[in-house]
Parts: sequence; structure tokens; C-alpha cells
Amino acid sequence: MFKDDLREISKKLSPSQRKEYILAKRFLPLLISGLILYYYFNQIDWSLLKHSLLKAHLALFIPSRLIPLFIYLLIDSYLLKVLFDWFHQPIRFREVVYPRAALYLLALINVQVSNGGMFLYLMRRADIKTEKLAGLVAFRFAWSVWSINFGLSIALLLTFLLKFEFHSPLAMELILLGVGIIWASLLLYLGLAYYYNHYRPETVHRPLWNAFIQARPRQYLEIAGFTLLLAGIGVINNYLCALSFGIKIPLHELVVLLPIVDLIANLPIAFAGLGTTTFAWQTFWSRYATPEAFLSFTIALPVTTYLSRALFALIAFPRAVKYLQEILNKKK
Repeated sequence: MFKDDLREISKKLSPSQRKEYILAKRFLPLLISGLILYYYFNQIDWSLLKHSLLKAHLALFIPSRLIPLFIYLLIDSYLLKVLFDWFHQPIRFREVVYPRAALYLLALINVQVSNGGMFLYLMRRADIKTEKLAGLVAFRFAWSVWSINFGLSIALLLTFLLKFEFHSPLAMELILLGVGIIWASLLLYLGLAYYYNHYRPETVHRPLWNAFIQARPRQYLEIAGFTLLLAGIGVINNYLCALSFGIKIPLHELVVLLPIVDLIANLPIAFAGLGTTTFAWQTFWSRYATPEAFLSFTIALPVTTYLSRALFALIAFPRAVKYLQEILNKKK
């Protein structure tokens, strides 16, 4: 809704005002990143920061970040492919993974532009309507949230049963409330899907909701299984990357709080996660390392992520161009 309001505002602007609006929109994330980092740089001892950077175990950090990002690209592309296979028409894996990787170049400028480019590419490539494709994306996102929530529930249960110490700036009651709401949304969805499939099978649903109603338990399990695999790899990857900078966070805390930390770090208000990553990690886990260690680590993490994805994009670009050219030729 907020984005729609911004679009309406931009339409009412004159050409010169619109230019200023676009420039402000582009530079605002840079400004926010700069301000957050300026604040943290003023809080640290520069000699300790230098020491933290020099003692970082890069032989552990780089592969711990690079390999999971590559695995994420492959699994993310595969899940997108199977959604098309199930609910639209078959699409080849390479027709998804190469353009997905190539569009990481646009993500260096703006993540939304990159995702929008992939959305438009799939619409042309698979000849799918906007609403139906949005439905597939929503289905994937919803099952990602529900799957990760299942993993969080297991981690919280083990934390209570094994009586682990748990430190968080968020009250445990608030975390449990959030987990409970997500479980309630899953049960409500499954109830509605069961009702429509068994008692109202003749109901015609909008394309946005087709995947939600047509999906079968085997498909739920496949999406959930791969999502949990990615989540598990993400936890191990972040644990090892942090460890390479001398930050040792208890695994159960990392499992429970990492989704919240990632959500804050990836807010589209900063450039490439710089600043927001530092704020998130230091706010939730400040007791486990010095401010200098967190600052060096949380700058290295998003920078390495974007450089790795730029490398994937350059490798995939020649093949991606081929598929884009096929779409252009088809339009002619």
C-alpha cells in the first residue's frame, strides 16, 4: 500500500520534480547506510577495528559465504521451476537459473529492480499472466515463512526442554506470540484449502489463489523440505562466517533470532544491507563480541555477498542473453 501511495505521488509531479524524486529515492539508501555506519564508526576504537580485520580467518569466511550463496541460487531456481511445472506449464531449469543469476547485477543497484526484471522475464518466457505469476510467488513466500516457522518451533522447544540460556532484546513472550500467529495462519489456510477442495470443488478461484487451492501434500512437503534445507545452510553459513571474525553465538539463539536479524538487515532502506546489518547483529548479539568485531564482520558480510553474486552474474550473463534474445525474437 505504501509503495502504491508513492507511485501515485510520483505521477502528480512535474518532469523536473519527478527527476528530483527519483534521485532522492536512489540516494536515500546510501545516505541511511552512511549515517548508520558513521554512528558505529564513532563508537569504536580504530586500532581494535584494524586488529579485528587483520585477525579475521578469511580462509573460513570466504568459502562459508560463497558456497551457500551458490547453493541458494540453485535451490531457489529449482523451486521456481517446479512451481511452474505444477501450476502452469513446464519450464527448463536452465531457463530460470541463468537469468536469475544474471539479474544479480541489477541487485547491486536495487533489489526490487532485479526481482522485477525476473518477474517480467518469466511472464514473457512462460507466457503467464501477471496475477497468476504473483500467485506462484505468494505461494512460495507463504510456504517459506511457514517452513521456517516450523524450524523455529523445534528450536524453541529444544531450548525449553534442555534449559538453554536464551538472551534476546525481544521478550520471549513476543517471540512466542509471533510464532503462534504464523501457526494460526497456516492452520487457517489448510482449513480453507480443505473446505474448498472437499465441499466446494466447483468454485472458480482467481489466478492469485489457484496454487494455494490446487496444491497437494506432496508439494507442500517438497517446498517445505527445500526451504528448511536452505534455512539450515543459512544458519551454518552465518555461524561459520561470524566465527571467522571471533564472534561465537550460541547455535540455538542463532536459529531463533536469525530470521528477525535477516529481516532487519535486508530492509530496503539501506544500500546493500550496509548499516542495517551492523545494527541488527549488534543489537541482538552484542554480548558475544566487541563492537569492533561486529563492525568489521557486518561490513564484510554484505560486501562479500554482493561481490559473490556479481561473480555469478558475470558467469551466467552470456547464457542469459541467449534466452532474452529468444524472447525478443518471439515478440517479432
